[in-house]
Amino acid sequence: MHTLDLSGKTVLITGASGGIGLALVKGFVEASANVVATDLNLEPVTNSMANNDRVMSVALDVSDSSKINEVLILARAHFGPIDILINNAGVKSSERLIDGDKKKIQHTLSINTEAVLNLTRLIYEDSLKENGGRIINIGSSISSRGAILNYQAGGADYCYSKAILHDMTQLLAYETAPQGITVNAIAPGIIHTPLHDRPVEETEARHSGRIPLGRIGQPEDIVGAAVFLASEAAAYITGQVLHVNGGMVMSD
Repeated sequence: MHTLDLSGKTVLITGASGGIGLALVKGFVEASANVVATDLNLEPVTNSMANNDRVMSVALDVSDSSKINEVLILARAHFGPIDILINNAGVKSSERLIDGDKKKIQHTLSINTEAVLNLTRLIYEDSLKENGGRIINIGSSISSRGAILNYQAGGADYCYSKAILHDMTQLLAYETAPQGITVNAIAPGIIHTPLHDRPVEETEARHSGRIPLGRIGQPEDIVGAAVFLASEAAAYITGQVLHVNGGMVMSD
């Protein structure tokens, strides 16, 4: 079997109807994985993947623990235990930390960090603890570095949440390594998705001059990194944050 072939593996993707999420669903199907696609609004993924027997679409609020357990039961019955978790769901926000709305800040943290940790814990107990596997968190290349580079990617609360997510990735990687689990994050740069809520031409005009590769990213640009990190080819990689940003931010 080729090391990038995910035949027989089951991946759960949150936020599966969004730009990056939907691209990930398609990419993992192409890599021969079974996909449990979850989102609050399933219409985009069901329309795109209709009649594909390797995609199971399930409505899920990632902050609802009881619903998560229901989804895991359904997934196990349909495909077997989850082997790969991709924490892609998140919300964008624009609050300042120093004087922003506390409720809005807490909502951002509850979805972008607390819900991620809770879902990860539940899937760890359900299957990964016994079987090993992969966890991939979708962070942010620019926002995680704070407001000094943050001129469009979101508010300070969003930056804060993504910095926490990157740190959580490394902490979980350390804790779960004995169980044969790798935990990594992908940090996208400027990617044209519905989250930006603006025409692609406007985003290109604003950012492409700051990007060494000369263009903003598309959701499909994230897929290769995710499939790689989920595969046997990345078996010795854990606790890493892989920046996929066209060179906009470079890390050692």
